[in-house]
Amino acid sequence: MLKLNRTLLLNTLIKHETLTVTDIGKQENLGLTPNKHHLQLLLDQLEQQSFIQKLDGAKPCTYTVTDKGIAEGNKFKAV
Repeated sequence: MLKLNRTLLLNTLIKHETLTVTDIGKQENLGLTPNKHHLQLLLDQLEQQSFIQKLDGAKPCTYTVTDKGIAEGNKFKAV
């Protein structure tokens, strides 16, 4: 059974490049239905580490993966 974690979330954003917060939380994108508070906590952590960023002015809130995030995701795939 999949559990929501930073790696899963980051790889989902790498796969899709840009997603709204609503779309990120969909079962078909993550492979599970996350707890919304846990999802937001992980998004905030990834954003603080500059692996993802919010798009300015986008409604609803939209996230995109950064080059740093792609590099980090590739490290996990290499292991």
